[in-house]
Amino acid sequence: MGMISRVSCEGCGYTEHFRIGVGMRHGVLERCIHEFPYWKRIEYESMLRKETLTDFHFSFVLTQCQTCLNLMDQPYIEVLYENGEREHSGFCCTYCESESVRIIHEDRLAAVRCPYCRERSLHQEIEGMWD
Repeated sequence: MGMISRVSCEGCGYTEHFRIGVGMRHGVLERCIHEFPYWKRIEYESMLRKETLTDFHFSFVLTQCQTCLNLMDQPYIEVLYENGEREHSGFCCTYCESESVRIIHEDRLAAVRCPYCRERSLHQEIEGMWD
């Protein structure tokens, strides 16, 4: 089950909700692929045709653009092929389109700058679950 997370800034009052994790529908690879934008879906579908897939991991993750500091939840998938190779999806900022985006782990949120006031005063609360 996924979580609905509220990230807030104590300094400026910024508040945004994000979905983190996976739902029951994400146990099937095709459904996971459909969480990505169309142009990424096409790329990932062709990536998956080149080798025999043995396993995959999918989830929504909290990310931050290192260019504009925009916070966003984005789908992430990592696949393992029969030959031992691994591939994973990349990220692109939904605001400035920069590819300089990194995953923000829950325990590192205190070190992340607010997208508005640029201070390190963010905190996270779990507000619910989604499926």
